[in-house]
Amino acid sequence: MIFGRRRLFAALGGLAVPASAVNLARGQEALPDKTVQIFIGFEPGGGVDSIANAVAAQLERRLGRHVAVESRTGSFGALPGDVVRKGPADGSQLALLSSTTLIARLASKDFPYDPVNDLAPLTEVGAFAIAFAVSPTTGVESFADYIQWLKSGDKRRRRIAVSSNTAFVQVLDVLLAQSLGEPLEPVSYRGAVPMLSDLQEGRIAAGITAVTALLPAHRGGRCRILFVTGNKRLAVAPAIPTALELGYPRLDFEEWFAFFAARATPPGILATWNHTLRAVIEDPSVAGELSPLGLNVETTTPDALAARIDAHLQEWEARMKSAGLQPA
Repeated sequence: MIFGRRRLFAALGGLAVPASAVNLARGQEALPDKTVQIFIGFEPGGGVDSIANAVAAQLERRLGRHVAVESRTGSFGALPGDVVRKGPADGSQLALLSSTTLIARLASKDFPYDPVNDLAPLTEVGAFAIAFAVSPTTGVESFADYIQWLKSGDKRRRRIAVSSNTAFVQVLDVLLAQSLGEPLEPVSYRGAVPMLSDLQEGRIAAGITAVTALLPAHRGGRCRILFVTGNKRLAVAPAIPTALELGYPRLDFEEWFAFFAARATPPGILATWNHTLRAVIEDPSVAGELSPLGLNVETTTPDALAARIDAHLQEWEARMKSAGLQPA
C-alpha cells in the first residue's frame, strides 16, 4: 500500500511540474511571472494583428498568464522594436516585426534603431509574399488591364498606398518603368485597415503590402490582388499569378515576420522564448489560423534568424542600388 501511494504521488507530482521547471531542466531560464506584452507596428485588424493574436492566445494557454497585443504605429512599423529595446530586459516584452520594416532602415536616416545591434532575434514566424492590389471601383481585373487603365487616365491614378516602406514602391517603379512609362506616387498609411478602407471606397486606386493583410479582403471583394511576389503561386490562393509569371523576374522576393526581444535580455530567457514560441507557432491550431492568410509558417533558431536578417538587408541594399536608389 505504501509503495503504491508513493508511486501515485510521484505520478501526480510529475503532472504538476510547471513549464518553468522543465525549461530550467533544459538549461533555460523561467520567464518573468508577469503579463507578456507583444507589440505590433500597425493598427488592429490587419494581417500582423491577426498573427500576433493567434500566437498570444496559445501563449496564454501554455504560460498561464495574460499575453497582451499592443499596437504602436508609425515609422513603417518600426516602433515596437524601439519600445522593446528601451523596455525591461526580462523577457516580458516582445516585438513582432516584418522584414519590410527592417528594410525601411536602408531608406530612412530617421529609422529609430539598429535592428541588428539593438534587438535580440528570437524566431521567425513565417514567410509571405508582397501583394499588389487595386480598388474594385477601377474595374481592373489583371495587371495588363491596370497598366492600360493607368495610361488612359490622369496622374491621380498613379497614387499607390503603401504601409510597409516606400522602398518597395521605388524599386517597383524602376522594375516596371518600361511598362508604366511614368513613376507611381507612394502614399503612406499606418496599416492595412485604413488602406483597405480607401481601396474599397475608391479613394485610392492601388496598394502594395503584405499578402497576409490583403488576402482576406481580396476574398471578400474589398480589393483585387493582381499579383504576388515570390517564385510560386500561393497554395491558399492559386488563381493569383506571380510577378514572375507576368514577366517581372526581379519581383520574386519573399518577406517574413519574426519575434524580437531586448538585446540585453539574459541568454537563458532568450532560449526559453525561442523554445516556447516555436512550439506555439508550430502548434496545428495556430498554424491553421496563419496559413490561410498566405503565411508560409516556419520557425528558426535565433542564430539562423540573425543570419537571415543580415543577408536580407544586404540583398535589399543591392536591389536598391541596382534600381538607382541610394540607401540612407
